[in-house]
Amino acid sequence: MNSDSATSPIVLLVDSKTRDLDVAVLIAHHLRALGVGCHLEPLEAYRAVVAAYRPGLILFNHLTASHLVSWSRRLAELGVLTAVLPNEGIMYDPDDLKYSSGRHHSAAHIDYFFCWNEPHRQALLAEGFDRETRVEVVGVPRFDFYFAPWSRVLHVPPLQRPPRPRVLVCTNFVTAQFFELPPAEGDKFFAPWKDRIPIYRNYRRSIEAHWQGRRQCLDFLSALTRADRYEVTVRPHPREDVRFYADWIASLPASQRAQVKLDANSNVSALILDCDLEISCETCTTALETWIAGKPTIELIFERDVLWYREEQADTNVPCINPADLPALVETHLTDPKQPAHAAARQRHLERWCAAPDGTSCQRLARILAEAVLHRPPPDASKFTATDRRRAAKLLALRKLGLAYHFDPFMPLKRAVLGDRYAIKDFAYRKSIKPADVMEAQRRLEAGIATGRD
Repeated sequence: MNSDSATSPIVLLVDSKTRDLDVAVLIAHHLRALGVGCHLEPLEAYRAVVAAYRPGLILFNHLTASHLVSWSRRLAELGVLTAVLPNEGIMYDPDDLKYSSGRHHSAAHIDYFFCWNEPHRQALLAEGFDRETRVEVVGVPRFDFYFAPWSRVLHVPPLQRPPRPRVLVCTNFVTAQFFELPPAEGDKFFAPWKDRIPIYRNYRRSIEAHWQGRRQCLDFLSALTRADRYEVTVRPHPREDVRFYADWIASLPASQRAQVKLDANSNVSALILDCDLEISCETCTTALETWIAGKPTIELIFERDVLWYREEQADTNVPCINPADLPALVETHLTDPKQPAHAAARQRHLERWCAAPDGTSCQRLARILAEAVLHRPPPDASKFTATDRRRAAKLLALRKLGLAYHFDPFMPLKRAVLGDRYAIKDFAYRKSIKPADVMEAQRRLEAGIATGRD
């Protein structure tokens, strides 16, 4: 492995198993087809993977947090390439785009930056990113699952249509939880942006808007269940507190409760492919995904807060402001699912902000990554510290036990005694991938590919 002809493996750091795992497995599939080894680990294992796997490149979802910035410079010293593929790559606000494209507080060492769209790439170039970084537009890798053969990995059309239309409600009130937590939690969450981007300055109002919107969303959901005509699936954003919706469902009369289910764990692309109509909550990427899938979508309107409502997307959706209007609106668009009045505007939007999705984003990304590590030797082990080796040993030992790197055996006790003080850390572990999650996602991918060959 120390010869110049060696090709080092790549580590893909996965932030959220619900949102990011399937796409990481698809990228790994393409890498292995190109002869490149690949390891998937939770983001929190970012320091442990170096001595554990001696990779030639590590793919992050961001390198803006100060601890990751510092580590990226250490990786450069070790000869490990760094690459960034954002989880969320659409920044409609010009100041947000400029900030996200600048070095701002970071000075991170980034060798490759993969953008969802050309506006982001141009903003990065304007900030001088290309002096040290190769900047590429690859589109949105997770949108590949709306195209064959990858769509079969997540969804096999039923032989018979269900008796009721399937309505998917995607909620995204990710900061609502901070309204009821100690203020310091919200302050910490918004710290990177609140003093740098104007639209984030009144973030406490934005937190309250999410809290109010989440409560109002129940009125829309109640209107759907009272209509007694649909099979309703509620899909919270991966960062939301699922208990809020579980408690609401539990409070429903038995007849209504039978029509609605809560699904916080399935891949959202699978749910979109399986539904007949999708409902999003103000500005949400799930609306764009539903357009790609060829399904009708409706946008619920709440507080129109500057952080959560963007006219660029709202103008291409069908709005609903009054909960009482929702059942009739759903019925109308189930009978005309292509929503032709919006088709041209949606296509332009997807071309600009998602690089015209066509199902090949992961493959384009994998080819660039494979080229990056071709003939690249692994990092020099003599430069590893005792701490590096200890972290690697911990990672590999916990893997054998089927646990993620940041497993805390005392977390249940901490939550029982100190409650919400450890809510964020507990959530961070629950969203992380474990070895069994990766194996299951690989099995689904292989089964979907095999189905396509039959």
